[in-house]
Amino acid sequence: MSTDYFYAKPIDMWVAVEEFAGVVKSVHFMKNHTGKTRITYPVSLDLQRYFKGETVDFSCYDVDLSEFTPFQQQVLTATRSIRWGNSITYSRLASLIERPRATRAVGTALGKNRVPVIIPCHRVVSKNGSGGFSYALDVKQRLLGLESIKV
Repeated sequence: MSTDYFYAKPIDMWVAVEEFAGVVKSVHFMKNHTGKTRITYPVSLDLQRYFKGETVDFSCYDVDLSEFTPFQQQVLTATRSIRWGNSITYSRLASLIERPRATRAVGTALGKNRVPVIIPCHRVVSKNGSGGFSYALDVKQRLLGLESIKV
């Protein structure tokens, strides 16, 4: 497995993409990267397009969810259905997976997402604002801004 790297100006971070045998393993955001830009995967090209403000549908990419619990897989799979430019609340996502009282558990599962943007956890927001994000709230707000999502 090798890793692609590119700089995403809208979030002011480097993006590292790991893929193996056509399955996306991880997408990481990093403040620093000492290597060079390297693009070999189609998903990396689509991520670059996304960061340029283009509407990109990532549903065609297989994502490795094998290390997650069945509940976490359910949350992450449901999150993939949230289309570009749309958002839902944590409580609405909990209801969609028929676990309406599991709002906090939904947030915890989203916090373990290893493929942000591909699984658009940034589109899940709290009733009172944008909510949390494992890479910092300002990164989530920039991602929402790329899609003109107001919270």
